Amino acid sequence: MKPSATAQVLVIGSGAGGAVTALELANQGMDVLVVEEGSRHATEDYGTRPAEAMRRLYRRRGMTPIMGRVPIGYVEGRCLGGSTEINSGFWHRTPPEILLRWKTQFDLGYSTPAELEPHFEWAEEQVRIALAPEPLPPSTQVFGRGIEAMGWSAQQVARAAPGCQSTNVCPSGCPTGAKQGMSRSLLPAAEAAGARVVTDCRIKLLLRQGKRVVGVLASMRMPDGHHEIVRIDADHVFVCAGPTETPALLRRSGVRFHVGDSLRIHPMLKVIARFDERIDAHRTVMPLLQVKEFWPEISLGGAFYTVGHAAMTLSENWPRARDVIRDYRNLATYYVAVRGTGRGTVRPSFISEDTVRMRYELSREDISNLSKGLARLATLLLAAGAREVHPSVFGLDAIRSEGEAVRWLDETLPRSALSLTTVHAFSACPIGERMDRCAADSFGKVHDYSNLYINDASMLPDSPGVNPQGSIMALARRNAMRFAESAG
Repeated sequence: MKPSATAQVLVIGSGAGGAVTALELANQGMDVLVVEEGSRHATEDYGTRPAEAMRRLYRRRGMTPIMGRVPIGYVEGRCLGGSTEINSGFWHRTPPEILLRWKTQFDLGYSTPAELEPHFEWAEEQVRIALAPEPLPPSTQVFGRGIEAMGWSAQQVARAAPGCQSTNVCPSGCPTGAKQGMSRSLLPAAEAAGARVVTDCRIKLLLRQGKRVVGVLASMRMPDGHHEIVRIDADHVFVCAGPTETPALLRRSGVRFHVGDSLRIHPMLKVIARFDERIDAHRTVMPLLQVKEFWPEISLGGAFYTVGHAAMTLSENWPRARDVIRDYRNLATYYVAVRGTGRGTVRPSFISEDTVRMRYELSREDISNLSKGLARLATLLLAAGAREVHPSVFGLDAIRSEGEAVRWLDETLPRSALSLTTVHAFSACPIGERMDRCAADSFGKVHDYSNLYINDASMLPDSPGVNPQGSIMALARRNAMRFAESAG
C-alpha cells in the first residue's frame, strides 16, 4: 500500500499532550502532522443538550466503564482538542511532594519544580490561566462559608477560562469560546506555524520495522461518510491518544513492555447538599474553591450540577431521596476525590477495535480516604448551612448531623455500596529511568524503539492528586523540546 501522507513527525491525538507537542515542534520548523480520531467543531456547535454533546464530543457517548469489584464511571473526549474541550478548565501545577515521589519511585529525570517552572509558565500563558472575578457563584460562596467555619486551608482554583460567562455547560463544550481548550488555543497556533491537522481519522496500527515505527494504518472517514484504510509514513511518531487509547494502540501494535499495566485514577464520590437558601447551581459555573488541607491524598470541591445530574447522584437511594429533587434550586453538588493508590490495567477489547477494557481495583487506602473525605465534606457542608447531605452510597441515609458525618472518620464505607466516577485517568505507560516500572524513558521515548514516543496523560508516573492537565502540558513541552534538540 502506498502512503497517503508522509510527515517528519506524526502526532496521534490532539488533546493536552498532542497539541503541546504539535505546537512546539511546528515552531521548531518541523513538518508535523496531527491525526485526530474525532471531528473538528465550531464554537457554535458547543453548549448543546447533554445527549447531543455526548454523541459529538465524547468517546463512546460517555459510556466507558472501569470494571472491578466497584465499577467506576469514566468519560473522556473524542474530538479535536480531546478532553480539554469538555473539562472544567481547572488548573494545577504538580505538587512538589508528587514530583519528589516520581523522582524517588520512578527515577524521573529533570522534573524538579524549578526545572518545570518555565514549562508551567509557558502553558499558563498559552491557555490564559486566571481566577474568576467577584462575585463568586452562590454554590462557591456557601462552600467557602463552610471552609471558614472549619478553619481549613483552601484556594480558588485558577482556570483556563478567562472571561467565563458562567453558562454552566462546560461538559458540552464552551459556547462562548472563553474556555481555552486545545482547539481554541494551541492547535490554531500550531496550524499557523505550519502543522497539518487531519480529523475523523482513527489509527488502527503502528507499522514497525525492527526497532523503528515507519508509519501507521488508519481508518479515515471520507466526505461522503464511508471509511477507507490509508497508510501514513513518518520519521518519528508521538502517541498522544489519551490514557485509554494510547496503551490500547501500543498493545495492538505489539508494543507491550510496561504498557497498560499501571492505570491510575482519581476515584470520586459525589454528594448532593440541600440548603434552605436559593443556590441555583444549574445557572452558574461549578463551585470554584477546593480544600487544600488534606492534599494531595484527599481533595474536596464542587462538581458540575444540573437537575439531571442531581437525580443521577440521588438515584442510589431514589425511593427515599426522590422528593429532594423538587428543591433543585436549593441543591448543589460537591465531591471528595482521592489520589488513587489502587492498580489498574488497560487492554484492547476482543469485541471491537474501537473499545478498550479498563479495570481498576480500589485499594484499602482508597476506601479509607473516601470514607474520611466524606466525613470531612459532610461536616463542612453542614457547617455551611446545609440541611442535609446525600452521598452517592447505596443504602446510606442522608447525613443531617455532625455525629452522623464524623462516624466515617473511623469507619469505612461499604465497598459494595459505593457509586463512584472519575474524569482523571493516567499512568498506563509511565515514564522514568526505572526499567522495572516504566514504559518509556524520562522524556517519553519508548524503550527499545528509536523513534516512538509517548506524550500524554499515559506518561504520568503515578497519580498527581490534582487536575492533571497542567502536569501533562508541562511535561509534554519539556519532552518535545528535548526531542527537538536531539533531532536538530
